[in-house]
Amino acid sequence: MESNIIKNYVAVIGGSVSGSQAAYILAEKGYRVVVFEMNNLPYGKIEDGLPKWHVNLRDKQEQNIDQKLAHPNIYFVPKAKIGRDIEFDDLINEWGFSIIIFANGAWKDRALPIEGIDKFVNNGLVYQNTLLYWYNHKHEPDYKGIRFELKDKTIVIGGGLSSLDVMKLGMIELVQKALKKEKGIAIDLFTFEKKGIAKILNEIGLTLKDLNLYGMTLVYRRNATDMPLKSPKDNTEESIKKAREVSDKLLHKYAENFLFHFIPLSSPIDKIEEEGRLKGIVFQKNEIINGKLQAKKDDTFVLETAMLISSIGSLPEMINGLPYQNSLLKMVGKNGYQVDGFPNVFAIGNAVTGKGNIRESKKHGVLMTNKIIDDHIQTSDFFEEWLSVYNEGIEDDVKDQVCEIENEILAKNSIPEPVFQNISNKTKAYQEKVGYDNYQDWIQSKVPVRLENMK
Repeated sequence: MESNIIKNYVAVIGGSVSGSQAAYILAEKGYRVVVFEMNNLPYGKIEDGLPKWHVNLRDKQEQNIDQKLAHPNIYFVPKAKIGRDIEFDDLINEWGFSIIIFANGAWKDRALPIEGIDKFVNNGLVYQNTLLYWYNHKHEPDYKGIRFELKDKTIVIGGGLSSLDVMKLGMIELVQKALKKEKGIAIDLFTFEKKGIAKILNEIGLTLKDLNLYGMTLVYRRNATDMPLKSPKDNTEESIKKAREVSDKLLHKYAENFLFHFIPLSSPIDKIEEEGRLKGIVFQKNEIINGKLQAKKDDTFVLETAMLISSIGSLPEMINGLPYQNSLLKMVGKNGYQVDGFPNVFAIGNAVTGKGNIRESKKHGVLMTNKIIDDHIQTSDFFEEWLSVYNEGIEDDVKDQVCEIENEILAKNSIPEPVFQNISNKTKAYQEKVGYDNYQDWIQSKVPVRLENMK
């Protein structure tokens, strides 16, 4: 493998689950790998997209990434976003990498399909990724980002794991503040998350009404059974039925424990504004006929709200110079890893699928059962174990993808020594620009302040 070490350089865009796995596999095989990460830290949605009560999951997964990216054949370049700090055309034409692999995930919220609604962004309308970033970092002394105050009767539009997290964090925030204000009772976040709001209020003899709260409402275009909360083990009718039953039970268990409302079969179609402020949302009632979603003609209703949260999924951000089709990278090849028009550019993970949440491992799809939901849905240990298998699934897929991509590397001519040196020099220059010296010291200096009572 010595020839590979001095004659091949690979660029990996994004250092989280997919990127770190791809970089590590190639580094172990002797390739030199430069990992370009747009943030200070490479953890992606483990750090910024999972609500901060997932302590064990966050720490375990971040340590896993650290162990991989600290490999001596990996050169980490933080604060280097392709399309912002480094243009794609420059990367492809001026650096000289043998192969470029995009593993930059999906960070752009899907646009809410209501005409003109984005005029209220961060002033009545909040998108999920922005909300979760605030929620996870607002306690930090040096946090300078946008701040939100969650409001009673907030409407959340969506229907997946992330939307359940949004409902959970929103209801905890509302009840936690109301208990302190109305009753002088202080209960920490982690107790709320572990026990559930319903149980805590029952123990102290209170209701939402006693706290002058109505609660938040989740609105989904289909039924709870249609929510992508549990994937079928296979395509058999029995497995699909079981998955639908689990999704339904999980949704209603969450609603019961965290006291939020759920309205199915409804799609947002219009907004109501009053004196420049968001006042409400108009919904179209739906029905499902032969498995297909159809709007009920002339059947609409209005929900008043001072705050709207969109949790309908994420897409990869478009990068100038790359081809896209239907908001996703345009891929070619028998396995769909190669970016159209670029023989040495590939994409893996959420950069291809457009799925912005950690997805369920195919190997571990049978982990969730009705019994587990009944017995352990309120425990963070169970949910962290359940979520952790998503990342294991991603890593398994990346192994297969990188094996195929490596064949492309081996088929290419080794890069000349001047090109090799050019990559090394450019990499070092970008590292020095941001004050980066070595991976361990950088990570230690950039990990944000954790809540004192997180463990």
